[in-house]
Amino acid sequence: MTDLILVDEAVGETRACLFDADGLPVELAIERWSERASRLPEGSQVEGRVVRVDAGLNAAFVELPKGEDGFLPFGKKGRPKPVHEGAKISVQVTREALAEKGPNLLYLQAGASDAKPLSLVERMYAPTDVDIAPARRDGRKRIDAAIEQALAKLVRIEGGGNICIEQTRALLAIDVDTGSSPITGGKFNYKAAHSAFRQLRLRSLGGIVVIDFAPMRTKNERNALGAALDALAKNDPARMDLLPLSRFGTLELLRRRTARSPSEIILGRNGKKTTETVALEALRGLENEAAAQGGAKLEIQAGLVLAEWLQADNIGWQTAMNDKIGPRFNICPVDAFGRQQWEVVAQ
Repeated sequence: MTDLILVDEAVGETRACLFDADGLPVELAIERWSERASRLPEGSQVEGRVVRVDAGLNAAFVELPKGEDGFLPFGKKGRPKPVHEGAKISVQVTREALAEKGPNLLYLQAGASDAKPLSLVERMYAPTDVDIAPARRDGRKRIDAAIEQALAKLVRIEGGGNICIEQTRALLAIDVDTGSSPITGGKFNYKAAHSAFRQLRLRSLGGIVVIDFAPMRTKNERNALGAALDALAKNDPARMDLLPLSRFGTLELLRRRTARSPSEIILGRNGKKTTETVALEALRGLENEAAAQGGAKLEIQAGLVLAEWLQADNIGWQTAMNDKIGPRFNICPVDAFGRQQWEVVAQ
């Protein structure tokens, strides 16, 4: 079995998930229609204005046509002559904006090619021989399950045990718990390490990470785990620096973020799904029911806040849905429904 990317091009957003040869989710990418006017995807080539040159950082900050100011590092060659405060220059986005940071940029000399932004799939770190397929109904369920896993605090390990992932202001902590697993020590930690590193990539997490492994009895177990951790780090497409495994069984590492975490897109500051997230789930539900119900008239029954978002149609979803399933749907606000409750009903 080869690696597989499932692509779900739904009304309102496109989601893609890379699954490894064992069928496990490895990487997620999400692109929403609502962000088209406010974000520049990786690969975009635009004209910007230099707002500040920082000699200490050996870089410049560039005002872009949309979104946050970009960061333009100069590298070993130093500042290009055309780059000075107030100058208009051509740049390419090499990394999209993250939670607290604007996009990273590359300076383009005059006459550089006008390349198109990379597609969602092209931005994923997949093997060259990966299979790419559209996500049908079952594929959507696999992507849904991968996203729910990427948002969960507790991730179960096959055969028993789990890892608990908690983000603090200073670092990301991963606690390994053997639970009911019949396997302990180094063998269990080997499985836990694979699970932890996969979650780092799936969630696109970065910064300082501390993993607290289960107790190990011998030095040989610790050495074997250390070698396995080095191999896992080399297989991660993001840059990763590891400290040696401590005698207490803890690992400290630094992982460079390359993209936004799914949680940044899906969840609000309160840690719950945003109204937009739930509304897009309802639209996928409408598409699914349209395929299952033939030509039946369909109604999205939704809580008042959710119905208001759908009726406002700030992303043009109704026209796109008409083109996809025909004009056979409507929205019905329901007072008795909760804020994020919805249901698609055939009429």
